[in-house]
This record gives sequence, C-alpha cells and structure tokens, in this order.
Amino acid sequence: MAGHKFNLLSDSNILSINSPKKSVGGPYRVVYKNISERWVIVAMNWEGKPRLGMRWFWANGGNPFSSGKPIWLVIPAELNKSILNGLSISIALNQLVERFLASELEGPELFKAIIK
Repeated sequence: MAGHKFNLLSDSNILSINSPKKSVGGPYRVVYKNISERWVIVAMNWEGKPRLGMRWFWANGGNPFSSGKPIWLVIPAELNKSILNGLSISIALNQLVERFLASELEGPELFKAIIK
C-alpha cells in the first residue's frame, strides 16, 4: 500500500519503496517529507548514479505508480541544488546530501550517517 493509508511517519516504510529494482539503489535517506500534503523526497541511486527522488502518497496508490508498484520520480541532477535549497532542512543534512549527490559519500554511508 503506497497511498493515503501509507505511514509517512516511518522513514523505514518510505525507504522500503525500491521499484524498479533494476534501476533503484536504496533509497538511502528521507531528505524531506511533507506530512500534510503527503509527499516525500529521498536520496537514492538511479541506475548507479546518486539522485533525488520524489513521490506523492495519496489516493489508492500514490504517484508515480507503475506496473502495480509504487515508484520514485527521479529528479534531474540539474535541479538538485534548487530543490535542496528550497527545503526546510538543516544545514548539516543539506551538506550530507550534497556530498552524496557529488559522489563523495556512498549510499550506505548516507544511510548510517548521524545528523547533529
């Protein structure tokens, strides 16, 4: 279930969406979630490259949804800085995600990183 009943309070639930498996690595970290509007941005790998992904959690399946599975909308790399700078996130998280997107930090390291 990835629609209006999906538990957005649980990052582990959000990070369990990894379809299509041949293209998605991770996702490794929830970067931002808007609970009231029911959308999320994550840091993940897309076809081996670090990317941001986004999806909405509403109706029966949420969006995007393909072949009966919830999937991520892959954000073009050119939009990464604009999106990160437009989010209400800590400087530490912003810097951590930027390091991941610049391939200075691997996905599992991003997942394990503690943000102070």
